[in-house]
Amino acid sequence: MSTKAILMGLAGLLAVLVPGVAQGADPIVYYSFDELGTVVTDQSGHGYDGTPNGGLTFHDQGYLNSCFGFNGTNAYVQLRRPVQDNFTLTAWIKAEVPGRAGSQAYEGSGIVWSDVAGVANDFVVAALGTKLSFFCGNPDLSVNSKGDIVTGEWIHIAAVRDTGARTITVYIDGKLDSSVSHSNVGSLNAQAAFVVGGNTLDARYFNGWIDEVKIYDAALTAAEIKPMAPPKLKARKPGPADGAVGVVMPLLQWTKGETAVFHDVYLGTTPNLTAAHLIAPRQFLTMFYYAQGFTPGTIYYWRVDEIDATGTVHTGDVWSFVAQALTAYYPTPADGATGVATAPTLAWAPGQLAAKHHVYFGDSNDAVRQGAAGTDKGESTDPSFTPGVLESLTTYYWRVDETTVSGTVTPGPIWKLTTCLPVDDFESYTDDQGSRIYETWIDGWTNGTGSTVGYTQTPFAERTMIHSGRQAMPLDYNNLKSPFYSETERQFASVQDWTVNGADTLVLYLRGRAGNASAPVYVALEDTSQHLGTVPHPDPTVTQVVRWTEWKIPLSSFAGVNLAKVKNLYLGVGNRQNPSASGAGRLYLDDIHVLRP
Repeated sequence: MSTKAILMGLAGLLAVLVPGVAQGADPIVYYSFDELGTVVTDQSGHGYDGTPNGGLTFHDQGYLNSCFGFNGTNAYVQLRRPVQDNFTLTAWIKAEVPGRAGSQAYEGSGIVWSDVAGVANDFVVAALGTKLSFFCGNPDLSVNSKGDIVTGEWIHIAAVRDTGARTITVYIDGKLDSSVSHSNVGSLNAQAAFVVGGNTLDARYFNGWIDEVKIYDAALTAAEIKPMAPPKLKARKPGPADGAVGVVMPLLQWTKGETAVFHDVYLGTTPNLTAAHLIAPRQFLTMFYYAQGFTPGTIYYWRVDEIDATGTVHTGDVWSFVAQALTAYYPTPADGATGVATAPTLAWAPGQLAAKHHVYFGDSNDAVRQGAAGTDKGESTDPSFTPGVLESLTTYYWRVDETTVSGTVTPGPIWKLTTCLPVDDFESYTDDQGSRIYETWIDGWTNGTGSTVGYTQTPFAERTMIHSGRQAMPLDYNNLKSPFYSETERQFASVQDWTVNGADTLVLYLRGRAGNASAPVYVALEDTSQHLGTVPHPDPTVTQVVRWTEWKIPLSSFAGVNLAKVKNLYLGVGNRQNPSASGAGRLYLDDIHVLRP
């Protein structure tokens, strides 16, 4: 093991972040689920950190920012039990698969669990079929909801134990759903462990997404729970589903907002829908048949604005779908895409009745159009094609002809893509000495700044918070002491020419954390003559953005640098030119490449 790995393992600590505290009533445990690592941090400040287990996954599209995905098989988060007397357990959940069936919560798929075998002072919250069930033991009794929680939508759930009232109660979306009397007022402390996402005693696990878990050591009232789940004023549950491909019938449907009386329906071929795209004003029904029909192969965008009795308009989300076509359509990468990887997989949606797909691919539009021998890649029943390793910063053309069972051939349109010049996608690093991420990206352990690349133990690269592929680079920054900026540097083994084929833009993806200190992020390039150019990110709070952010930097911004002789690339946090004490945190970086127009 390298000296750095040993030191990192011994230190094990650089920047321990202080997460933000949840708003509203004071929870004793708060998991935002905005980051998945070796520890799930309790952002309430009470120290109930959790341990992730099994096949937990991380998703950007949570109820609020990101969320955890639970696989229904072995995924859960475990912590020490934080409550036992009066308490309230709340979370946002999204499920499409019903939980285990039964009459008691311990028979269902555990959402919250602190249970032991037999009759004892314990408790469970679960998805029982499509219902919410809350169990307290001794005597064993569950309160089961009347409403459904398995709807494919984000649902707020709350379970309340009130020893003074001798009740156990469940709420759905801020509304009291069901309550029963429970005679046991003793401490429910039979199980020392507490689990989110599974019943680990009986191996009954929740299948779906969980976000914004908050646990209170008090029995909250209906008035306190109601604001946790704002009314659903927007239209939702679109049909066709958002992102659907192969839509034929021109029928639009949706579930109305809770206060809606009328509905304005917009449809167009751009996501920027305006008054010109209003196709159905003040509709009464929650459906609309578009008599003009859809143009085959076209991507449509639509939204429904809800109008309540006072005339207030609640603007809806923009949804999209792709209409079915006779030809191959909806290519991936999209037609005209730039920045495509040099070893891509091409895919498309099959045309109507297509049984086989004949692919033509090459760097000449005319050759592909004519089906020249060098471009003919043969037939396949699989609607995808891997062309092998391509030249960087090069434009390629491709088309797919569809063949039906009867032998009818329908030529497809010609699509275009342009590859990038890869700089680093972080996929090549391993945990073996000589190929570790921090051995290529030099950090504060060598350059004296406040940066640390990689983790204190294997895997050294980031394997969960990724933009694409299977790895990203974690960069801890600590600007609390001199030199008051944090920087990592990659020195290229051979000089890089970033002017070839008209290259003009450097692109990278970065992601922050909610608990990070706000600090400027910068990129710097240095050529073989040691001319250095530095470009700051335009958003000074980007370190706190908890979604992957694309950063496009015109190469012309690196003033004075010979872009045909790039030797060093620097990524940093702080003000390199005028450093001053600031805070600490962690960034994730991925997919660095150069583009041409």
